[in-house]
Amino acid sequence: MKQVKFLAVALGLVLVSVLSANAQKIGYVSVDALVANLPEAQQKQQELEKWQQDSIGGTYTRLYQEFQEKDSVLKKTTTASVKQVLEKDLAQLSETLGNWQQIAGQASQAKQAQLFNPLYKKVYDAINAYAKEKGYTYVLTQDAFVVAPDSDNLSLPIATKLGIKVNQQGGTAPAGGGAAPASTTPKK
Repeated sequence: MKQVKFLAVALGLVLVSVLSANAQKIGYVSVDALVANLPEAQQKQQELEKWQQDSIGGTYTRLYQEFQEKDSVLKKTTTASVKQVLEKDLAQLSETLGNWQQIAGQASQAKQAQLFNPLYKKVYDAINAYAKEKGYTYVLTQDAFVVAPDSDNLSLPIATKLGIKVNQQGGTAPAGGGAAPASTTPKK
């Protein structure tokens, strides 16, 4: 009987040691919040807004003025060949202006990715370095969880590592009040 108890205890100890050896640390982080609060994020956001105003807004205005000018010329023209060319040009301009919101959105997303992908890379590099340093097997995005303990939130230590100022309550101090850019996660 003593041997059976001894074997059961020994087997239990072996199982506990095997399971604890395979224990995996899991943490989570808010990537968009980290990017939005990087010191250089505000400057990138201002660059994006200026580019949108200068490039997208300016191009739309130029295209609309060109449309109006050609339409005016078309109304005054009596030559058939000139009318045909102007009608073709107006049809193209009309289609471009009609699709402008989609075109502008795509151009804006591409510019946003160009400006913010280096910031996302910087954050991902910091996450990887911190995870390796602290022995985390998995680090997920915060929105992957419905419920998670605060002790597994790695955002604050990574924010500190990135030079983001953290307030007394543990949250990040907004960098110029800017919001996180919309989903510009770099392609891997």
